[in-house]
Order: sequence, then structure tokens, then C-alpha cells
Amino acid sequence: MITYFIYNKRIALCFQLTRSVTWQALDRLRDKTANDRIRDYFTNDPQRFEKMSLRVGGLFLDYSKHHVSDDVLTKLIELADHSALVQRRAQMFSGDIINVTENRPVLHTALRHLGDEPVYVDGEDVMPEITRTREQIKLFSEAVRSGEWKGYSGKRIKDVVNIGIGGSDLGPNMAVRALLKYRHPELHFHFVSNVDGTHIQKVLSRLDPATTLFIVSTKTFSTQETLLNAKTARRWFLENAGEDADVGAHFIAASTNRKAAMEFGIREENVFEFWAWVGGRYSMYSLSACRLRFQ
Repeated sequence: MITYFIYNKRIALCFQLTRSVTWQALDRLRDKTANDRIRDYFTNDPQRFEKMSLRVGGLFLDYSKHHVSDDVLTKLIELADHSALVQRRAQMFSGDIINVTENRPVLHTALRHLGDEPVYVDGEDVMPEITRTREQIKLFSEAVRSGEWKGYSGKRIKDVVNIGIGGSDLGPNMAVRALLKYRHPELHFHFVSNVDGTHIQKVLSRLDPATTLFIVSTKTFSTQETLLNAKTARRWFLENAGEDADVGAHFIAASTNRKAAMEFGIREENVFEFWAWVGGRYSMYSLSACRLRFQ
């Protein structure tokens, strides 16, 4: 029923938009510009590249070489203004409940918020908690990078293994690969997501338990695939590390479920918390924070 409602609501919004005056104008412009050539756009407007390119936050956007005239671009912006985009964006940033399937806010944006303005969820400013967790991550990762953080045997960490699945694997993996040239020269990163036991066994076969750190990335600490691999890693560690093995020195977690992580053997101070209002598909920034800091 919920899915049916959402689907029909989206159809209604789309139907409203396609009946707007701006949409009709775009329809006419499509026919009018169908035979236009991009080369002619540049010939007629030498400033086209400057007008239709943008640098934002290290990203370079060039839409000058798309089949878009000045009139079309103006109408597209007008269409966005007439849509629910502005309202929905404001709702997202203000902490309104816009995730209707889980009845919660969608505040992944708060994790990237570096300003002084508060961000409220149910009337409570969540920024102090976020700031605290950021500082917790910073201190821990700097200890690993510097070698101050030692394993059970007193040796420094050399390998970091992320155990997750879906967004808890793909996002951090992408971030680490993108920033590979900034990697600490003495740290190596591995990712385990496949529930086929050969995957984790292949990774573990190359590692020394005394110098390996595992990051268990699971929002609820109940994801079956992730826990299966985490338990395999824990068993491997205990079987190969000897009598002085200390799970707490080699396992940390990115999770909302502090209690379950501690029951696994992870120290409370090494559970890097994020919150229920960080939707899974948007959680890369929270789950990958540790990996990014390690580099």
C-alpha cells in the first residue's frame, strides 16, 4: 500500500509538471532546436564555454558541448524552480521526515556540514554528536597512521580490512581507490563483501594477525553477510594470534548498534557511531570516514 501511494504520488507530481507552461515551452523548443548543431552554437556565441561551464568543490562541469541552446537552458532552470525541488531540498536540510518508507529524516547532509548552524532532528541539534564522532575518528585514525596504535603484540598496524556489503563496501572502496595516491606508505587496504568463504580466506591468507585491523561496517550490526565474514575474521584472528590475542586491539566498528558491537568484542570507544537518519544509500560519508582518515 505504501509503495502504491508513493508511486501514485510521484505520477501526480510528474503529471503536474508536464502540464506546466514551462514544460510546454520546452516541448516547442525541442522541435525548434532539433536540427541545431553544437558547432554553430560556439560560432554564434564565442563566450558559450564560459557561460556553460562551472567549477564547484573541485569538480569541473562542462555542459557547453550538449545540445542545449540558451533558451533551453533558461527554461530548464525555470522548470526546476517550478517543481517541488526547492521545497524538498529545504525539507531535507531542515530535518523534516521525507523518507516516508522508514518515517525518518534524510540528513546525510549533516555529516558534511562544517558550518556553525545547528541541524535539528525532533527538536534536538545533532551537530554536537556529529562533531564528537568526527573528533573520535580523527584521533583514532591519527594514532593508527602514526604507529601509536599498537596491536596485541605491540606491533603497529600495516593492513586494514573493511568488512561490509552494499553501500558499506562500495562507498569506502571507491573513496580509498580515488584517494590512493595519498595513502600512507605503510598501510594497505582490503575489502571483503562476498559471502563466498574463498574471498575472505584469500585476503586473510596474506595477512599477519598481529598487524591487521578490521573495520566491521554495518549500520545495525545485524547484516547477515557482514556478520558472517566478521565472525570468520574474528575466528581466524583468535586461532592465529596466540594466547595474548586481544580482539579489542584489532576490531573496530562503524555502526548505530553500540551494544551489539561491544558484545562482538569491540571496545566501546572504538564504535564509530552514525545515526538512523543516515539512509543506507547515502551512508558512505559516515561509514568511510575511518578509511579516509587512515590515508
